[in-house]
Amino acid sequence: MTSPRARLRLWTSESTSGRVTPMELFFDLVFVFVVTQVTHAVEAHPGWEGLLKGLLPMIVVWWMFSAFGWLTNAVRPDVVPVRLLLTLAMMAFFIMGLSVPYAFEPEGWAFPIAYLAVVVIHCVVYLTASAPSARRAILRNAPFNAAAGVLVLIAPHLPETWSWVCWAAAVPTLYLSPFLGRIHGFIIEPHHFVERHALLLIVVLGESVVAIGIGAGSPPSRAVDLPLALGVILGIAVTAGLWWVYFDGDEVRAEAEFERATPHQRQMLAYYAFTGAHLVMIIGVILVAVGITDAIHHIHGHVSPWWLGCGAAIFLAGHAIYRAMLKSGRITDRVVGAVCVVPIGIGASFAGWAAMTAVVVVLAAIATIDHRLVSRRRAQRQDQ
Repeated sequence: MTSPRARLRLWTSESTSGRVTPMELFFDLVFVFVVTQVTHAVEAHPGWEGLLKGLLPMIVVWWMFSAFGWLTNAVRPDVVPVRLLLTLAMMAFFIMGLSVPYAFEPEGWAFPIAYLAVVVIHCVVYLTASAPSARRAILRNAPFNAAAGVLVLIAPHLPETWSWVCWAAAVPTLYLSPFLGRIHGFIIEPHHFVERHALLLIVVLGESVVAIGIGAGSPPSRAVDLPLALGVILGIAVTAGLWWVYFDGDEVRAEAEFERATPHQRQMLAYYAFTGAHLVMIIGVILVAVGITDAIHHIHGHVSPWWLGCGAAIFLAGHAIYRAMLKSGRITDRVVGAVCVVPIGIGASFAGWAAMTAVVVVLAAIATIDHRLVSRRRAQRQDQ
């Protein structure tokens, strides 16, 4: 007779490889809303406190959202029960997004409750994996995920200092869990993992496109005139620059490095280059989105000297970490660009159009230099 646990694993596909499925793409759309909510929270409270109250919930959400990318490497969402559970997780993530502005307040109880629901769903689906090592790994990892949720749950009900302590403890509880719990055994399929995160970054870049529309459509609403058209053109150029920096052959080279790695090395690469470095890039995109909105609102006036330049620098730093871990390309131009774009952005903050133009120039220079060097090396290999 088949045991209940064995019957549970009959839900899953025997194949854990292949391309990203439509269900995963659909699932990733909910993260756009989370990023949008964080962007609005940072815009509404532009000081350090507002920045932390926006980013800390997003960092917690990203850990679990990224964890679902790991999950679908081991359990393919091609059967009805798994799809239904992923849909439930989408609902919980959306509730977390709605609750981001209130995550530090007692009335924001929905955020930690939805988070804990996501932890349970994630663990349940992982236990259907056909690989025993993956099932053992999630059983070691789930207590850390739940512990962070409990810290976030009690934080709003404590004095302000202790509330910050709980949030400050929740983040390392999550991000150090692979080392604290000596967690290993997760399944990492190179092609699927690289493609999933590349597509997810495109979805996140959509937030900066949304920011252009928000900046253009915010009151006082007006028909498109020359200054507004200029702002939209420059905003799209900034987003295109971020896209070009990331999507210029890195996926193929990263996948090749993944293929050469041992299973344990793959898990470490996945942790550092994707869960870690992509978080840095996402934070950069959020700050760039805030900066684009600000610049379009003040196309001929003074803008914040920090959002656009710091956002672009953080994105470039994250991409440099990604490339360094996966040996997928040069990092010098990313590091130099990250160092240069902040003072350049500060110097151009006298007008929104100037700030966006400065960032576009830096990103275009990085992308162009990198593309030419790669093309030259490719031509040399062909000649040999």
